[in-house]
Amino acid sequence: MQPTFSPWRCRTWGIVSLLVWCVSLAEENVLVAEFKQDFLDFDLNKDNQIDAQEVRAQFKGELDAKELHQFFLDVDKDLSGTISMDEYIDYAASLNTAER
Repeated sequence: MQPTFSPWRCRTWGIVSLLVWCVSLAEENVLVAEFKQDFLDFDLNKDNQIDAQEVRAQFKGELDAKELHQFFLDVDKDLSGTISMDEYIDYAASLNTAER
């Protein structure tokens, strides 16, 4: 049996798609807010940059030199030696996407 065309079904799917999009956007906004707070927590001197000393201080010796170096290679896209909030958010979002 052929499915019949139903304007109601099309309208309903449109609403469902819109609701899914809105929920997704809300979740994304919550995540970005969390990433921003994480950045602010690491930025001990409040200069809007995270440097290696700040990362070391937050990890209290639990991060070895290789891990710290790799973190900066992965995150510091402009090679400035510090991590900006945008760089950190991009990095954290990419980790979050990879986990899904």
